[in-house]
Amino acid sequence: MQRSKNTSRWQRVRRLAWDRDRKARAVCHICGEPIDYSLTPSSSPMAWEPDHLKPYKQAPELELDLANIAASHRRCNRQRGNGSHDNDIGMRSRIW
Repeated sequence: MQRSKNTSRWQRVRRLAWDRDRKARAVCHICGEPIDYSLTPSSSPMAWEPDHLKPYKQAPELELDLANIAASHRRCNRQRGNGSHDNDIGMRSRIW
């Protein structure tokens, strides 16, 4: 199966995720810190970037599923890369 990253369908899903996350002021799901939504997406380390909760390699059928995309900092998403998205220590109970 070919990835959809440069297709109009991917661009539409990315735009929908950006709008959803910006309006909700979503924090980075990886580090829990705020995202600077005044920055152009993916333009700097602290800018918003979509992150697939289930990576393409594990679930290619979810690549264009908006529910599979979470807000992240570009830096956090790139540092983790294609590694596991499972958090061994559990979910944060609260953002302090």
